Amino acid sequence: MAPEFQAKGVLTQKCDVYAFGVVILELLSGLEALRYEFDEGGEGVRRISVIEMAREAVAGGGAGVRRWVDRRLKDSYPVDVAEKMVLMALECVEEDPEKRLDMEKVAVKVSKLYLESKNWAERICVPADFSSSLAPR
Repeated sequence: MAPEFQAKGVLTQKCDVYAFGVVILELLSGLEALRYEFDEGGEGVRRISVIEMAREAVAGGGAGVRRWVDRRLKDSYPVDVAEKMVLMALECVEEDPEKRLDMEKVAVKVSKLYLESKNWAERICVPADFSSSLAPR
């Protein structure tokens, strides 16, 4: 939830942008928005946010993002586009609503990133007209 919604209970379009950013980070990482782990020192429980993990990954550059992106994707994505997508999602989850992107700008960025990844797939000849699943039926 957007921090201002938690504090005041008022929904705005910027709250939607925040939620969209969280969903993008969840999709890219394959992780939940929040999770809790027992602290190693026995101090209790530690809260881990997908937002903080994304910020750490971006600080590590392309290699950091590559390690952070869902391993199930293997290397079937352009790392530079994934990094740009993470950066865009982090702009959506800024604490200050005034610093967040407008959804119109988000839509434009997502469209551009889609075209970049489509061009990447065409260059390396990734078949996109079928899908497969290893899940049991």
